[in-house]
Amino acid sequence: MGIHNGLKLDKVDVALQVTKTLDGKETHLKTTYFQVKCDSLVNLEYSLGDKMDLWDEYHQPIYHLNAIISYNDIKDNKEVPFGMRKFAAEGTKFAINGRITFLRGKHDACVFPLTGYPPMNVEGWMHVMKIAKSWGINHYRFHTWSPPEAAFEAADRLGIYMESELPFWGGLESDTLADQLKAEGLALLKNFANHPSFVMLSPGNELWGNLDKVGELIADLKKADNRPLYTQGSNDNIGYSGPLSVEDFHVAARTPYAHDTTLTHVRLTQAFVDSRDGGILNTEKPSTMVNFDYPVSQIKIPLISHEVGQYQIYPDYNEIKKYTGILKPRNLEVFRNRLKKAGMLDQDSLFAKASGAWSALCYRDEIEAALRTKGLAGFQLLDLQDYPGQGTALVGMLDAFMDSKHVIARDEWRHFCNDVVPMLVFKKYCWTVNETFTAAVEVANYSNRDLKQLLKWTVSDRQGKVIKSGSFIKPDISMGGVDSVGEIHIPLSEVTVPQKLTVTLSIEGTDYRNTYPVWVYPELKKVQSAEGIYVASKLDNELFDKLNKGEKVLLFPSRESVKRNRVDGLFPPDFWNYEMFKQISEGNHKPVSPGTLGILTNPDHPLFNHFPTEFHTDWQWWSIIKHSNPLNLNQTAKDYRPIVQVIDNLQRNDKFGLIFEYKVGKGKLLVCMSRLDELPDDPAATQLYRSIVDYMQSDAFHPIHTITENQLRELI
Repeated sequence: MGIHNGLKLDKVDVALQVTKTLDGKETHLKTTYFQVKCDSLVNLEYSLGDKMDLWDEYHQPIYHLNAIISYNDIKDNKEVPFGMRKFAAEGTKFAINGRITFLRGKHDACVFPLTGYPPMNVEGWMHVMKIAKSWGINHYRFHTWSPPEAAFEAADRLGIYMESELPFWGGLESDTLADQLKAEGLALLKNFANHPSFVMLSPGNELWGNLDKVGELIADLKKADNRPLYTQGSNDNIGYSGPLSVEDFHVAARTPYAHDTTLTHVRLTQAFVDSRDGGILNTEKPSTMVNFDYPVSQIKIPLISHEVGQYQIYPDYNEIKKYTGILKPRNLEVFRNRLKKAGMLDQDSLFAKASGAWSALCYRDEIEAALRTKGLAGFQLLDLQDYPGQGTALVGMLDAFMDSKHVIARDEWRHFCNDVVPMLVFKKYCWTVNETFTAAVEVANYSNRDLKQLLKWTVSDRQGKVIKSGSFIKPDISMGGVDSVGEIHIPLSEVTVPQKLTVTLSIEGTDYRNTYPVWVYPELKKVQSAEGIYVASKLDNELFDKLNKGEKVLLFPSRESVKRNRVDGLFPPDFWNYEMFKQISEGNHKPVSPGTLGILTNPDHPLFNHFPTEFHTDWQWWSIIKHSNPLNLNQTAKDYRPIVQVIDNLQRNDKFGLIFEYKVGKGKLLVCMSRLDELPDDPAATQLYRSIVDYMQSDAFHPIHTITENQLRELI
């Protein structure tokens, strides 16, 4: 401790009083007394002995040290909080007090719409952090800022692992800037590092260029205080620069390689400018087998996946009325007016629900891929919460106010974002009746105990009736990693109609459970030409002759025929912010993302009588969407709605159709912008094709809206 000796005293008496607070109960420990020379710096030791109580996410003892100095009647004191814990790197993982843990992190960008500044009291931070922890979060990464001490006090009480970040985003080449950052870092350490929640420190976000000065900065900060773990920054050089020798852990979206390849990615989605077609989720057929084993194998220290997710969700403009404080939602008002001008304001809440439900599924896929990666140290979501800045990035399950957007129930989210997650590992989501569904069962257990309970599984049909069940008897599922439990084999020959099955895993006597959809279709057979339906790939005289005679036409427009009025099929929701990355892509002469957010449809529409679906995109739509070119329908009547609509981003607000119908002359036309006839080996695409044909042959095929030949030629 430091002593300012203005009285020029030779010696002083020192009493060290220690109290421990746990679950609201305060315990006074033994006071230790010293007489010391009154130097400017005095080193004293207080032994907790067998009274030492260790802090982590499950158990939060907080100590307070009160140092009292006295000389006769003169007294002064200083009280500081602290915690006892050891947060360390062990190989490629983190350990808390010797127990391997996994960081389930969120990004924090200081979003407080009512005040424009963060809470300065503990209660305010307790409020937001309790919400985050209730959604399975145990880690906060602060993007280029550090919160006030009240945040660390709240994290101490709640058991959240905190990473502060110096306020820098750029290239560190200036000595003056390096000195300023060093001063800021030293101030953070001096004021906050006693908090047990302060476990990590980063020098900045996405630093670029030469990192020599970054390494020097880290070395200086570590020399001053080696208690926190240090990284070189968050995703420096967009992941292409490897770890510095001085850093304790690494944060990146990919690991170094000579060029872009999904082999090195540590998250499923990237911006189009950073990776071909946006990375894994948009380029590889869905399964639950993806992991990041290879990139983790290239890094010998703990690796955290950077800013995972960034899946856009269309806004519910009812949120506008919540802005009652200093910030006004001018951005949302502009986007709402654009949607109103496009004639789709009545669909706002539907767009929000459908894009949100799909975004939640994509976040789940990200989180489970991370959990399946046995050597990965954790992830940092971007984000659980919306970010209203940087062009507007509404990517959260929670809005800017940390309120649920009700696109997924919190309890359902915790099925896959938790300290224990049972998981199924299988090669595809779409199966046929002549196959046997096979899946491995794994459990990620990063809790503070081994699990010895029975693990059960069930398979339910679309009515919720259990048609198969079983269990695994395993002595224990060890904490600190991912255990293989066994396999499930389910012959599908007894499934008589196309349907979605639900496989549920649950650990007996706990709330740990998880569910997976599996679609089962008839054996693959080519869809035969249906009597009375003319199938075409372009608009020509023969097609219009058929329509004028009152016939039915099914049109699969070729990609070339709709070049001027379509977008490419994008499977995941658009990344972060369409307009921002459009400009970046164009500036770098790279492809621009299609910018869409998934589909919106009515699952009860008779077109889907033989193709089970939800109202939003799900995994069975993969091949259908990837082989599509949604058509821009802005020219159509304002109230016209396609059967399957593709939701556009909030900046552009175009009306896109994937499947739509019209009455043309005496005939009836159904247009499918996915070329299903070119996907005979795909069970989902084949089944949708068959379901469309069945619909067109039924009395239910009765288009209400009419379009002329000239209008249709202008449209397609």
